[in-house]
Amino acid sequence: MTDENRAAYRKRRMAEILAEAEANRARSRAARKAAEAVEYGPLAWLRTVLLALGLLAVSFLLIATAMTVSRFTGADFADADRTGVATVERCERRGPVSLSGFGYYNVCTVSIGWSGRSSVKIDKPGFFTDEKPGDTFTIGENPGSRGRVGYSRAEVPDRGWVTFIGVVIFGAGLIPVLFVVALVWEGMRRLFRRRQRP
Repeated sequence: MTDENRAAYRKRRMAEILAEAEANRARSRAARKAAEAVEYGPLAWLRTVLLALGLLAVSFLLIATAMTVSRFTGADFADADRTGVATVERCERRGPVSLSGFGYYNVCTVSIGWSGRSSVKIDKPGFFTDEKPGDTFTIGENPGSRGRVGYSRAEVPDRGWVTFIGVVIFGAGLIPVLFVVALVWEGMRRLFRRRQRP
């Protein structure tokens, strides 16, 4: 093989390699455009929105269930700073579905003899059962969190295990919210990446 033949062979081989690379590049572009058409198709945003709404619904169900479970426990009456007699002034029935869980519950305004205030509105679900205006019961004042005052009744015992179950269900309810945040983040990332691409 002469030098001219070698040079011609190299030239021909280089042209073949460049043509093959260009063909691979064109196929890659076409495949990426096809994937984007499927990924960003006309119904892609609808699927994402429906998925996010479904996850939020699951989250609401779990968190509302946790709130419902927490009704079956209360502050410990034995830890009350002071006890007294409360008289029910008026009650309002709420429910069946609210941010406080599932089922009906009463929100009552009571007057407490040792309280410096004329009346106190207690809206903790599960604190009242079927009290009517004029009913009296023993109530305890417990120290609450962040300077608030909590109230307790002997009829609503402190059950730590119920509180634990409520916290676990509440934590499970936060997981779908994290997935929704990830969906929104990914959607925004795709949107900006798509706009930057020529």
